[in-house]
Amino acid sequence: MKPESLRYFPDNYAQSRERFRQLRTLSPSRYQVQGGLFKVSSSDEDLTVDWLHFRSNAPRLVVLVSGVHGMEAPTGAAMQQLFVDMLRAGQLPGDFDLLMLHALNPYGFKYGRRATENNVDLNRNLDTTAALFANGNHGYRQLHDFLLPQEPVDLSRWENRFFAERLSLKLLRNSRDAIQEAALSGQYQYPQGFYYGGDSFEPQQEFLQQLLIDKAAPYQSILFIDLHTGFGTRGETHFYPGNPATEQIRRDMEWVFQDYEMVWPSEASGFFPIRGDLIGFAGKLLAAEKRFVPIILEFGTMDSLATKGGVESLHRTVLENQGHFHGFLSGQDRAEVQRRYEEMFYPSSGRWRSKIIGDMSNIYPQVLARFLQLEEVKPERGDLNITAVDSGH
Repeated sequence: MKPESLRYFPDNYAQSRERFRQLRTLSPSRYQVQGGLFKVSSSDEDLTVDWLHFRSNAPRLVVLVSGVHGMEAPTGAAMQQLFVDMLRAGQLPGDFDLLMLHALNPYGFKYGRRATENNVDLNRNLDTTAALFANGNHGYRQLHDFLLPQEPVDLSRWENRFFAERLSLKLLRNSRDAIQEAALSGQYQYPQGFYYGGDSFEPQQEFLQQLLIDKAAPYQSILFIDLHTGFGTRGETHFYPGNPATEQIRRDMEWVFQDYEMVWPSEASGFFPIRGDLIGFAGKLLAAEKRFVPIILEFGTMDSLATKGGVESLHRTVLENQGHFHGFLSGQDRAEVQRRYEEMFYPSSGRWRSKIIGDMSNIYPQVLARFLQLEEVKPERGDLNITAVDSGH
């Protein structure tokens, strides 16, 4: 473990936001820095999505987004700060500009939830048309009673002590993959359920659409990195490409990330296609006119691809959601559920934090080097069909 790595990780939303705002004073001299904020409508009047644009005359843009899921924002913010530190130190190759968005879901960051104040999962809520909200999830409906208990959380109840065994009984009627897909792919019918995509767009959708179209306009190529935690092998960085909207995007991703294993959606990988996600939304806005290379970087925390870790991850998700809507039998239950939930998305382990900082210190320059070489790969423009394709993870 390297103690110096731990300084990147913030204690809370206010500290993280202030650190992010200070990054504008740390940009290399070749950049002009623009910045701004979007105030999210909320009962809390101090929730903002902040952005910084390091701009020169470069033909390429790197976009780093943190906090699509609020509880995952602290690690994403740490990775944004690391990127700027490496940029200042001359450790990142090439000529590119930088756009960063901090805490796309500030409510979730501040109050320890994955979803927004409206219980909406932003990574199931972003699209260019409202047809998104007509999608169904038959599997989720079948599992409704199991996934969404309607009473206060009592960790001592047999339903919680034997959660794994109860899930095993479900597996007799449904495959493990069917249950994972139902629970993770998103749903639009149950406002008090987790992975709820909403029945209309959250305010961030319009803000994002305007900002991305405006800031991306001068650039020929865009590397778009969405930073997440929670899913996958603990301490490992997973490259999740979602469902590329075009074959050209897929080819460009395979080129830029050729040094790493990309986890394509499949039953074998345990990753499933979803709707309304950020990188799919950004692709629909930008890919018709530009070389667009998106990726989700997922920092694993719970070994959720293994059966034991997957069961525990699901149980923690169920308990947090249940407690949010129906309360807790005791303060002790509340504290324990919140502790487990935070550890699932923002591990306190110094070893885990140091490991992913070390990994990203190698990943950033390697990926950027490939991105700079992308112009050597001839684009094939004949297969663009942005408006007809759903998004990925």
